[in-house]
Amino acid sequence: MSARRLALLAALGLAACGGGTVETGPPADVRLDMASRAGNDALSLGMLALAVRQYKEALSRAYERDDAGAIADCAYNLALAQMRSGQSKAALVTVREARAELDRRRATVPAELVLVQAAAAYRTGDLGGAQAAANEAIAGTAGDPDTLARAWFIRGLVAADRNDGAALAEAIAALSARKTSLSSKADLTGDLQELQGRAALLDNRAAEAFALFEQSAANRQQAIDYRGMARALALAGNAALQLSRPRDAADLFLRAGRSALLQGDPEAALPLLKRAEELARQTGQQDITEEVGRLRKSATVPASRS
Repeated sequence: MSARRLALLAALGLAACGGGTVETGPPADVRLDMASRAGNDALSLGMLALAVRQYKEALSRAYERDDAGAIADCAYNLALAQMRSGQSKAALVTVREARAELDRRRATVPAELVLVQAAAAYRTGDLGGAQAAANEAIAGTAGDPDTLARAWFIRGLVAADRNDGAALAEAIAALSARKTSLSSKADLTGDLQELQGRAALLDNRAAEAFALFEQSAANRQQAIDYRGMARALALAGNAALQLSRPRDAADLFLRAGRSALLQGDPEAALPLLKRAEELARQTGQQDITEEVGRLRKSATVPASRS
């Protein structure tokens, strides 16, 4: 199973477990393949609830088939779809159940599956769990550059949240040294710029941080990583506040919150929109307060999101 960038996740090209035509060996499981392909199609169209349902069906079929490889692949796909739909806790459950199954068989746990665990743990605020899983992914990548780069990025995020400048510098150095495929270059660059921006903020270099976060947002947009883009825009907003530029901060928080809302993540969006509105009122930006009001009317927070 090849590495998938989490972009967190803009994974539009997930490998369906059991996908593809097999010319030799046992016949493919048609039900499993069809469910996986349907999940891929739904995810690519942003139909997240449907993608989760299809991947659940594929994973159930993989367990029915008693196929360790298919279980690992389908659990990976399902966990990614769950994270895309804001169900990070559910993604952790999916990964942990699959890992327990693989451990009982003494089967190898793919580094990509561990990487999803690291990302999901980070999303739920479990910094210790995120770092432990990222370390495990780094140790088990077998030289895969994309997985290795993403694991170092998660380690850097944990270090930044802990205000650990030394560990953050280590992650930046490791990420700078990675060589990735051309298709993931924009993602890698966005990751690196985000970590560099976080380091600049720790060093009170707000102007440099602001520029890096804006560049990171642009690269994530190019990589179709809109969740990462929204996060970078929000970080740029924080840097703008440190630069005493509340008007710019209001605009950035509006853009970040609007993108998150349109991605189907109101829990992330509403606090950003609230900050945009507060700053806009202070600076007399009526157009922003009106836009926030319009967006807020369309926002609902599902009780099951986590």
